[in-house]
Amino acid sequence: MSGIDAAPKSPGERTRYDTSLGLLTKKFVGLIAESPDGVLDLNWATEVLEVQKRRIYDITNVLEGVQLIRKKSKNNIQWL
Repeated sequence: MSGIDAAPKSPGERTRYDTSLGLLTKKFVGLIAESPDGVLDLNWATEVLEVQKRRIYDITNVLEGVQLIRKKSKNNIQWL
């Protein structure tokens, strides 16, 4: 028996993989890639990805730490 449940128990349930920080980061980077001028509104990203803002901050803190993004203004980041 694996530690990760591969299929949701019901259509509305999310698996551990669906809510993983790795998958969320891939989706977040995809939003940045599609955004005009590489600028992304974090409030909008939170709504689109259907996650708590804290999860978005976890991602932005790491990406900012490795100098892939920077804060452009309050609630907006930019890909470098």
